[in-house]
Parts: sequence; C-alpha cells; structure tokens
Amino acid sequence: MDRIPPLKAVRAFEATARHLSFSRAADELCVTQSAVSHQVRALEDFLGKKLLVRNGKQVSLTLEGDTFQSVVGDCFSRMASVTDHLTGKQKVSLRIMAQTSVASEWLVARMHDFNSAYPEVVTRLDTYVMAHSFDADDYDVLIGAWPAPEGFVTRKLNDGRWYPVCAPSVHEQIDPKDAASILQWPLYSTEEGADWTLWMQHLGLRPPTTLDIRHYNLALISARAAVDGFGIALSNDLVADRLMKVGDLIPLKQFSYSLPWGQYYVHYRSDRHNKNHTIAFTEWLEATART
Repeated sequence: MDRIPPLKAVRAFEATARHLSFSRAADELCVTQSAVSHQVRALEDFLGKKLLVRNGKQVSLTLEGDTFQSVVGDCFSRMASVTDHLTGKQKVSLRIMAQTSVASEWLVARMHDFNSAYPEVVTRLDTYVMAHSFDADDYDVLIGAWPAPEGFVTRKLNDGRWYPVCAPSVHEQIDPKDAASILQWPLYSTEEGADWTLWMQHLGLRPPTTLDIRHYNLALISARAAVDGFGIALSNDLVADRLMKVGDLIPLKQFSYSLPWGQYYVHYRSDRHNKNHTIAFTEWLEATART
C-alpha cells in the first residue's frame, strides 16, 4: 500500500484542481488556504512530480497534474455514489442558475416534470439578470443568453427568433399583413432601441418621424408592459411563453427575425460527481424547449 498517497493530500489536490483555486478548495474543505497548499506540496513530494503551477493567485494544472486529476476526480465521484447507495442517501443535488426572465416565465412551470422524472435529484434554482453577478463555479447548470464560462459545455436552447407581442386590444388595431402598422404604437425596447432598429432593417422598414421607443432593462418587464395595451414589445417563445398561453399577449410571428444576441444557451459542468444527472437535466431541458 506504500504506492497509495495520503488520502488527505489527494483530497486537497482534487479540490484545488477542480476549482483551480486554493482559497475555494479551502472553503470547500473547511480548512485554511495554507493547509491546502501544504497538503498539495506533500502530494507533489510523494509523487516526485509538479502537479500545479502557482502564479500569484492563478493556479493551473501541469500535464502530470491533469492526468492525476482525471483519475482522482473519477475515483471520488465513484466513492460518493457508492457511499450514498450503502447509506441510503441517494439524493443528488443539482444547482441551477437561470436568467430571471427565462426562469420565471418558462422554466419554473416545467421544473415539476423534471422533479417527477428524477425524484432522486434535489434541484436548487437561483436567478440573476447579469452574468457578473454570481460565481459560475457555484453552479452545475447555467441557463440564459450569457457566454459560456471556462470549464462549461454549451448547447443552444432556442433559435434566437424574436417577434412583436401585444395585448389582444392592440392586435385588433394592427394590420397583420403590414409590419409598418406596428410602428404607430409605442415600442418597448430592452436594448436601447437597437433591437427594434434591427427588426426594421430586417423587414425593410423606414422608421417614421413619430417613432416612440420606451426603454426597459429586462425582456420580461417589456413583455409585461405590453399586456396593459399601450405598446408593443419584442419577445420570444421562452420569455413570453406564459403570457401567450393565458392569452394576455398575442404573438406576431409573421414578423419574426433573428436577434444576433437573442439566443439562449444552457451551459453545464460535466466534471463533477453529479455529471450523469447534470447531463440528464440538460437533455431534458433541450427536449422541453423544442416542444
């Protein structure tokens, strides 16, 4: 058994390699950063190999460290799974971060279906508007228009098609064959007017001198403002889903276009002990978005 390195040192290395951070590893293991660093050095001395490159606060894996981590990470994952099985603790935690508009108007209403299909998974759903407001490493799955953080696998969730939505009372006063009739109403924008400008360019429309654009910071708020019947918003199948289903908003999909920054993605981690359930959730999410 002399070939087996000290488990305490291996655990410290695995946490550091996974987070690429001594401080986050220390928080996870409830020890000091100095203790983690000491254990990693002890492991390196045992193996006679450099596993991590330390450059100030930046940490990266050497080739040997990456090789060792791939095996160690899998071993810890298997141990966690068999321990849960033997102790009867088979619940798996899945931490999800979703953009506020998508979460409140589309995802929440469907989470019950996933929870029913995977009763062994305990889901935690948090929401934020901006990607810089949270630490991506704290989550297994991210859902939104945010770019993919390092270490995440990305899949597209929708096709990026946006279209005008309005209240039934407004819809009665619009010519469904003439997009220009929409421009007679106040237009709700979440992109400082750039979304409507691109929409008009796509349809070959010239903005009238009386164009009235009103600004909101969320697509969700813009869509809900349109419910009151005083203006028209640009939205999509995910954000306006619930409001369209109950009849508060009517979509004008004949005037849809692809907003360059309007695509939603699901980013997920596949390097953690719950990776099978993470992937299962991601696949369920993609299938649900297609229905």
